[in-house]
Amino acid sequence: MSNQKKKKEEEQSKISKIFEAFIGDVALNTISINSDNEEGVWQYYDSLGGSTNEALLCLHGVPGSCDVFFQQLLALSSRGYRVISVQYPPFWSYRTFCQSFKEFLSSLELEKIHLFGLGFGGFLIMKYLEKEKDQRIKSVILCNSFISTLFFTRLNTCGGMITWAPEFWLKRKLLKTFPQKEVLLPIAEALDFMVEVVEILKYDDLASRLTMISTETIIGKIDFDPQFVTIIDPADKGYVPRKVREKVVTKFPDCRYAQVKVGGDFPQLSNPQEVNMHLIIHLRNTGWDPDQETRLNQKIPQKTKSKKKKKQKNHKEEGKKVNEMEKEKEKEKEKEKEKEKENENENEKEKEKEKEINKEEKKNLKKEEKK
Repeated sequence: MSNQKKKKEEEQSKISKIFEAFIGDVALNTISINSDNEEGVWQYYDSLGGSTNEALLCLHGVPGSCDVFFQQLLALSSRGYRVISVQYPPFWSYRTFCQSFKEFLSSLELEKIHLFGLGFGGFLIMKYLEKEKDQRIKSVILCNSFISTLFFTRLNTCGGMITWAPEFWLKRKLLKTFPQKEVLLPIAEALDFMVEVVEILKYDDLASRLTMISTETIIGKIDFDPQFVTIIDPADKGYVPRKVREKVVTKFPDCRYAQVKVGGDFPQLSNPQEVNMHLIIHLRNTGWDPDQETRLNQKIPQKTKSKKKKKQKNHKEEGKKVNEMEKEKEKEKEKEKEKEKENENENEKEKEKEKEINKEEKKNLKKEEKK
């Protein structure tokens, strides 16, 4: 191996190494959908293919792609959950997104859908719930999300002319939202990975996302049961202030609130174990537990069968012993009865003897009287 390759491998973070192995095993799928006379290409990874009609579907934020949820696909699919990580196409209105997203969900032929949204992805999910009453949506998980884009209007510093700005300027603008100070190693590795993701994004993706998030929009009334909503909130600082994130709870007052100790803006990458744990807890609370289903459907192993056979043999032997004991008791009872009969017979014989003796004595008395 050359020195250059060794240096590259040393420079690679753990996240990048795991991702390289991931893309070698999981295929990237694409679906073209026409909505409002606009053709959009949806890209996605599907961990278990069409093996089940229930799935967890993940939506990324402004700096993101379907690559950013690969740790969730790996971890949850190993437990039997079907996970789909989605990259939405460029769109210039929320109406277009909702129509295209609905058609995309229909193309997957899913009956039960659980949505996980990160940042702007969570905002898009709430917009969809506001506009559509989709009975297929069974539950929602939101992380680093918000109900208003007012905070992000400062990103539009070129007088609403984002679409006129060059690609390098858009990327630089987006990367400035990342932490500029020193951070913990897991967060630093997650940021390095996200920088690579941003560098790959195309101009239309960057321009449309920055335009939509920097245009003031709020989430309206949502008719969705808050008991099937979980909010995952990192305890440390991120680009979206805590006060902005906390307002999401006002839309789902009785939701489940789960806090992760460390996470930053991309906790699904920097702290996947804790995030995955909360995802699994959420899905189990909705009644989706593939582990339990597989356990119930599993055949009894040979060892357990042999144990059962041994137990059955032991029960049979114990039963035989009980029967023998009962037989012995019956025999003893019969012997006792026989003894009782013998005693009765002896008593009768003695009585007869006494009678005979009495008769003889009476005879003797009579003889003496005659004399």
